[in-house]
Amino acid sequence: MMTKSYFPSFRTFRNILILATAFAILGMMTLPRPARAITPSQTAVTSITVGTQPIDVAVSPDGSSVWVANRGDNLGRCIGGCTVSRISTTTNAVTATITVGTAPRGVAVSPDGSSVWVTSTFDDTVSRISTTTNAVTDTIAVGTGPFGVAVSPDGSSVWVANFTNETVSRIATSNNAVTATITVGSYPIGVAVSPDGSSVWVANNGAGGSGGNTVSRISTTTSAVTDTITVGTGPSGVAVSPDGSSVWVTNNEANTVSLINTTTNAVTDTITVGTSPRGVAVSPDGKSVWVTNYGDGTTDGTVSQIDTASDTVVQTITVGSSPWGVAVSPDGSSVWVANVGSANVSRIIFPPQPPSNVTATPGDAKATISWAAPTNTGGSPITGYSATASPGGKSCTTTTATSCTISGLTNGTTYDVSVTATNAVGTSDPSVVAVTPAVPVVTAAIAKLAATGSDLFSPSWFVVALFGLGGGALLVSRRRKTQSQS
Repeated sequence: MMTKSYFPSFRTFRNILILATAFAILGMMTLPRPARAITPSQTAVTSITVGTQPIDVAVSPDGSSVWVANRGDNLGRCIGGCTVSRISTTTNAVTATITVGTAPRGVAVSPDGSSVWVTSTFDDTVSRISTTTNAVTDTIAVGTGPFGVAVSPDGSSVWVANFTNETVSRIATSNNAVTATITVGSYPIGVAVSPDGSSVWVANNGAGGSGGNTVSRISTTTSAVTDTITVGTGPSGVAVSPDGSSVWVTNNEANTVSLINTTTNAVTDTITVGTSPRGVAVSPDGKSVWVTNYGDGTTDGTVSQIDTASDTVVQTITVGSSPWGVAVSPDGSSVWVANVGSANVSRIIFPPQPPSNVTATPGDAKATISWAAPTNTGGSPITGYSATASPGGKSCTTTTATSCTISGLTNGTTYDVSVTATNAVGTSDPSVVAVTPAVPVVTAAIAKLAATGSDLFSPSWFVVALFGLGGGALLVSRRRKTQSQS
């Protein structure tokens, strides 16, 4: 009687190799390639009527409110009232109007969103507004002709540039008292605090005077000027990048913006913008700088967008008349501009950012595409998504769902699938992922084994199957490791 051999035959090895390879291919096919995305540049502008001659603007830390200083007129007559307007970012409507001192000029919001600080140039004061009651809770005397105002990142200090007596006042928010007065350059206007709270930067607008056309750097530890940097003619606005590495200064008489390196305190670049630039703000991601161009009074003003990677103007947007103050929402979805000449605020919104975390799972003549909604909707709600396969143009769409299936594809053909999000402004640039539809390979492999007549439950097949599956898993693991390192 012959003894049955349990040593796997050549045919068994061949069948197991088919199965193991199938598992490896399946693992590679269901792993998406990294998605590619580009920032869109299309914009839309909405105008919101506020008080007379709005000159500065600030956004609350949670992005829900915008605060606008309305100076009345440039003679301090409070035509239309010397007020602050509060705008709801949900409705674009003014929800409160608060009377402050004469000729309000600068406005800033505390990091916790509880207080708004407003300079009154003709009263030589700063008003503190409670955002809970929309009422002035205190008025603090500072230097002569206060213009710009900024709050430290920890909320403990408020810094005020006093234009006329060429000083900066430091206010302690704990008791609303001036704790230091620092002499700076000629006619200081703009003021900004570094993200780490260690430095205050002041734009000294005066030309020809002592310290004019400069930026003063103040140490918050000593309340003393540590350096003075010469910039362009007529510096006005100043802003610090989110990482603290750069300071951006508008030069309103030179039609330029100066870029200062905070490590060397030296100007590293000068960028030409529009006519008479005034305000400046940096986007939360540090990729864009927004500059208001006040213009010559004969046409509507503009806003220049500077790409910080190339230090070049990448687009110019028409807004209202004589724009001055500018602020960016915390999520980067909107840019807010105070237009002195047209008594309104412009809200610049964008298409959404591309969907993120895009994946593609192949099927039989189809592919299921999944994604995450963009965190930045461009200032307008998402109205739909689209996934389109190339070549061929087969697609699927959704309104709110973040997954859909594209059918009618050809097995074995590799497709690039572009996924976009759309809002009222337009459509995002695509995130792209590759996928190759195919007949389910495990099913095909098992069918092949059945066709050869192999005993799927024999001990020899079972042992080698474990080896084959392990090999397939190893191939998948190596594939994943390679992707994670790329």
